Amino acid sequence: IYIESTLIAPVTQADGKITNYLAIQEDVTDKKKAEERIESLAHFDQLTGLPNRTLLNDRFKYALSLAQRSGEQLAVMYLDLDHFKNINDTLGHTLGDQLLMEVATRIKATLREEDTVSRQGGDEFMLILPGTDAAGAAHVASKLMGSVTQPWQTGLHELSITPSIGIAIYPNDGKDIETLLKNADTAMYRVKQISRNDFRFFTPEMQAHSARTLQLMNGLRYALARNELQLHYQPQLSIQDGHVIGAEALLRWTHPEFGMISPAEFIPIAEDGG
Repeated sequence: IYIESTLIAPVTQADGKITNYLAIQEDVTDKKKAEERIESLAHFDQLTGLPNRTLLNDRFKYALSLAQRSGEQLAVMYLDLDHFKNINDTLGHTLGDQLLMEVATRIKATLREEDTVSRQGGDEFMLILPGTDAAGAAHVASKLMGSVTQPWQTGLHELSITPSIGIAIYPNDGKDIETLLKNADTAMYRVKQISRNDFRFFTPEMQAHSARTLQLMNGLRYALARNELQLHYQPQLSIQDGHVIGAEALLRWTHPEFGMISPAEFIPIAEDGG
């Protein structure tokens, strides 16, 4: 079986009567396959077969137009796998890729036909759920967690992995794809910080916390040069006789805008920010 492009033209006599047809035929099978390959590369993730960011944006525009006409809400989710790097580092990228394909299959099986799931690279998945409010989004998130966390058997290994999910709802949390995805991402990172293996909805407080974290991370890069860090020495006393036997050196940071920053806040930021 092959695909053929054919141009057919009539052959006429002097009086205009058609006597024959002339056909020029060309086998365009390879050309069609190349076009399909280009289409796939442009719109789909090559590992999982899921839509990529380009196609996700197109699907969102369509879902947004429906939501605007109907007055319905629209849910956007950001799903990230917990400790996925450990699997790549210990068992290899080939097995890691197989796990990603399995997770993609499980996510698709959980969603409706009108929903869209996209892989953005690594272990990050973005979901668009048209006509879905907060209650519906919570229900879907719970189903996703139950599906993704099921053990996966491959060869000698039985793997279990958990997801962290952030949720943003149109129109309250944003009216465009960039804002909604950013806010869903913020909610997902809050899950990572607190517990993992859970889901959370975006709140304005999260945005404020995220902005403060970014400011502190940037400020830390210049804190030493600007003489904003000090050492405080806390004496260590002997329980037996009460005399000083040593001291613990504790770092303190006086931020020019936020004042004294607790080490409990800025040390994790320093570790995460490199």
